[in-house]
Amino acid sequence: MSFWKKFLTCSLAGAMALSMAACSNDDTSSSTDGSDASNTENEAAVQYDGDFTVPVADIAEDMGAGWNLGNQLEANSNQVPSETAWDNPVVTQELISAVADAGFKTIRVPVSYLSMIDDANGYAVDTAWLDRVEEVVQYCYTEGLYVIINVHGDGYNTIDGGWLLCNGDNQEYICEKYEALWKQIAERFKDYDEHLIFEAMNEEFDNTYTDPNRDYYENINKYNQIFIDTVRATGSKNEHRYLLITGWNTNIDYTVGDYGFVMPTDEKCTAGENRLMMSVHYYDPWDYCGEENIKTYLWGARGQAAITAGASATGLGNWGQEDYLDGQMQKLYDSYVSKGIPVIIGEYGCIDKSTADPNFAGEILSNRVYYNGYLAGKAASLGIIPIYWDNGVNSTYGFGVFDRTTYEQTQPEIISAIIEAVANKDPQAGADAAVETTVEKSSEVHAYIGIQTEVYTFRNAYNDASYGASTEHFNTLIKWGENDEIIDTGATFTDAVITGDGTYSVSVSGYDFSQDSSKLNMLFVSTDFLYYPTMHVSNVVLKYDDTEISIEKPVVMADAQGNMYIELINIYNTDLAALDYTMPTDSFTVTFDITGTSNVIG
Repeated sequence: MSFWKKFLTCSLAGAMALSMAACSNDDTSSSTDGSDASNTENEAAVQYDGDFTVPVADIAEDMGAGWNLGNQLEANSNQVPSETAWDNPVVTQELISAVADAGFKTIRVPVSYLSMIDDANGYAVDTAWLDRVEEVVQYCYTEGLYVIINVHGDGYNTIDGGWLLCNGDNQEYICEKYEALWKQIAERFKDYDEHLIFEAMNEEFDNTYTDPNRDYYENINKYNQIFIDTVRATGSKNEHRYLLITGWNTNIDYTVGDYGFVMPTDEKCTAGENRLMMSVHYYDPWDYCGEENIKTYLWGARGQAAITAGASATGLGNWGQEDYLDGQMQKLYDSYVSKGIPVIIGEYGCIDKSTADPNFAGEILSNRVYYNGYLAGKAASLGIIPIYWDNGVNSTYGFGVFDRTTYEQTQPEIISAIIEAVANKDPQAGADAAVETTVEKSSEVHAYIGIQTEVYTFRNAYNDASYGASTEHFNTLIKWGENDEIIDTGATFTDAVITGDGTYSVSVSGYDFSQDSSKLNMLFVSTDFLYYPTMHVSNVVLKYDDTEISIEKPVVMADAQGNMYIELINIYNTDLAALDYTMPTDSFTVTFDITGTSNVIG
């Protein structure tokens, strides 16, 4: 569940990232094209190799409010880390500067390594990838920020190529590789001062959401100890650097309770005081914070006020309100902060559900401000460091608060509430937020068929940056020649002009798909209008040549831009039921009924 918060834009976010990576034929795994060079032109706000240290009593105040550079250096496709794989642009100095200018003092930079580790060569890490990680760290140093780097996607059972698995069969191999990885990271950064913090891993567990398996938990404890011993042994600033460790799935209850967590030793630390920190994440209640398919879009006292104003009472969750949050923060204080062990909430936040009820979109967004301000303020009041999760998605079901292309604040109310809440240690910092919303309607909107064969003959989605409607290729079914030149197949698209509720069809014809490949990777309908849960798609029929198949349960959702998206075939989405079909000699047609279009047409 917590893994999928990375893809909450839609199930497409991972799948389309894979298809776009395949279709682009580009290798962006260590590219820095487009990044700003100002970090080398300006004198750093802090010297990375200085003698800066900060006592444990001051670290929470100094780190202040934090922000995650999510879905970037941990993004990956086909086991290859690539900062653009999950539909975000290349990270630049301007972005980091915008985050600093907003008032954030700490940036967490999740990092995946995966295929960048050469198992056959002593687990050597790709030098160019480490260079890029260091470059982003330098962006943060330029702004005088604290920066956290970790080992992120390598620990997921759900990531292709994930290897740091507490439930893995060969723990000797895992421990050996993990030690080698952290030794190289630590050597690279050992002269950086205490503005740089290392985090051992991320959401490490066996991918089951039950009480921890104690044998697997012992492996996590072992990883934490390897991490600490390996980093300290590299010397220099690493002998006293703050090190961030985690419990089972960064879950608060499974970290503070009697479930198997063992605090590692840190005998080689030269600071003369504790330099270990605890990492937890907070997305409670999940049905409000992250779940798209459960219509819980209000929280706490502000949510109750929205109901009083006329919003549906069913929008308010039945658990996890302010008293629950207060209790969870108190557990962290009692177990760690009060004992001189700093705690970082490495991720928290709630997705944009403003389309759940268009009549109360402003209240839903204001409620989101309240939630984030409440959590940040409550944490800060107990000496806990909150770091907001931003995945770069600034639309329906996204966590984004900055536009990573323009560097503008997309959710200034959330940012202001978090900064004020932490500075004043005030959970009520966002209580009076009022977010204004307007819904623009058109006389007509459009639906477009999208397709990808197993040999990557394709038409990508309407909003795709490389091959979408803004490009010359959108109205052409294309493939590549022997020299990677783009070939027009001669096929024709018929898209739908939607003027209201009704039955519509989209199609591609004039191409012999049976000679291309034996199956599709993807078949979908993308659109140019916002998706609202009040819209309903039914009677979906796939026709290939003269044969028809009724699709009983199509996946209807919001894409990365918040637009409606209908998914019929997607080999990258294991939750989607497979279809039994034959590749046609001429055409694919998708017909569907849609209701609830009054939200976008008028």
